[in-house]
Order: sequence, then C-alpha cells, then structure tokens
Amino acid sequence: MESKLRSPQKSVLVVDDDEICRCVTSEVLENLGLKVDLAENADQATSLAKANSYDLILLDFHMPVMNGIDLARHLQDNGAATKDKIFLLTGEEPEIILKKMHAGSSLRIFHKPLERTEVMAFFSPQESEDPIGAATDHPLKIRGFDMSHALSNFLGNESAFFNILREFPAYGAKFISEYSTHLKNRNIKECMRLAHSLKGSSLMIGATEMNMLAKALESACHGASDMLRAEEIFEKMEAKILEASESIKKHLQDHNA
Repeated sequence: MESKLRSPQKSVLVVDDDEICRCVTSEVLENLGLKVDLAENADQATSLAKANSYDLILLDFHMPVMNGIDLARHLQDNGAATKDKIFLLTGEEPEIILKKMHAGSSLRIFHKPLERTEVMAFFSPQESEDPIGAATDHPLKIRGFDMSHALSNFLGNESAFFNILREFPAYGAKFISEYSTHLKNRNIKECMRLAHSLKGSSLMIGATEMNMLAKALESACHGASDMLRAEEIFEKMEAKILEASESIKKHLQDHNA
C-alpha cells in the first residue's frame, strides 16, 4: 500500500481552535509526506496564508470569533488564498454545513477524522491505493478508549497516538474549566462550540463514550432556554473526562511512557 504521495512535497495549512484536532490532522498529513503549518485562529491563519502559497488550506468550521466559512471568504477577499485551495474541515454532516453556507458559496468539505484517501485524491486524482482494511482488535487496553479505532485514525502510529494522549489530561481539565464558566454564565453559544470541539477530538482519539456525551451536550445546547439538561450531561462528561485522564496517567506510569 502506498503511504505517501509520489508528487513533489506540497504544503498544507490547518486551521482549528482545538489542539487535539490540529495535532491529529497534522499527523495524517505529515504521514503522507506533506509539509504542515498549524494555526488556531483567523489572525494566525491570515498571516501564514499571506506569507506562504499553500497547496491546500483546511479550515475548521466551528471556531470562535470567525468560523471557517467566514474565514475562507476573508482569505479570498484579502488575496491570501484562492477558493480552489480551501476546504472546510468539520465533524458535522456535510448537508448540515451546506445549509449554513452563504448564498453562492461552493466550498468543498473534508470530514473529521481526516481520511488520507481524500487528501491523496485532491493532490493526485490519478493515484490510487489499496483500500485500508477495517480496524482490528488491539491488544493494548486503556479504559475509556477504543484503541483499534484510535490507532486507525493515526494510521497505526502508536508513538504519535500516545504523544497526543499524553496531553489529554491538561486538555480535559481546560475543557471542564471553560465549559463550567460558560455554563454558569449561561453562554449557550460558547457551550455549544466547546461541546462540538470535544465531539471532534474525542472521536479522533477513540474516546467513544465521551464522544456520545459530547454529541448529547451539543444537542442540549441547541435552542436551549433552560440549561438543566446541559448541566446534567456536563456532570457526566466531567466524570468521564476525569476517569479517562486517570486511566491515561496510570498507563503512562505503568509503561514508563
């Protein structure tokens, strides 16, 4: 199976406010032999896009201040990128994003977790690779994580996966702190954004139960006038994050990772 593009090295800009999503996407792209730059907001993305002529720009849809659709238009209006190089990167179903696009917009979409076959098809439509088999059961077990699913997202690269997993306890603690604050202040928009972000990152690292709770948390925020249900789900989410963090710490300690 061909694992890298045969064409000369191309460059990609990944823009995503979620640290785990940025890192996982970068791992997939770098595994294909691509040069990757990362940005977490519109200002960073604009500066990088103006300074470099990227072959592909991936924009997360749900970002604070400026979402992916608005950022795409901003980059085009400022001459920093052309539409044919820009894709939205989202965990939403494509039809949902299409409904949210501005009239006349025709941005293309990549779904999270990023599939390398889609990227290969963009750069070299004539290239093909053998299909990747379904994930097989993995002997390594960490409570709260589907290891087979997670490692398939990392193309079987255990080292890359554990580099990301090592950062999860701090990532989870930050989510709990920020969500708790926004929930207390009844900031539904930010609560929804954070839930959506965790929905994407938890899927990428194989945290299936956490992913289901994140979906429920995001759903509870849609048009919510009272946040009682969101509060109940958040309590479960907080417990699940803390449980997963302890499982990770124990694994790393036991294996001296």
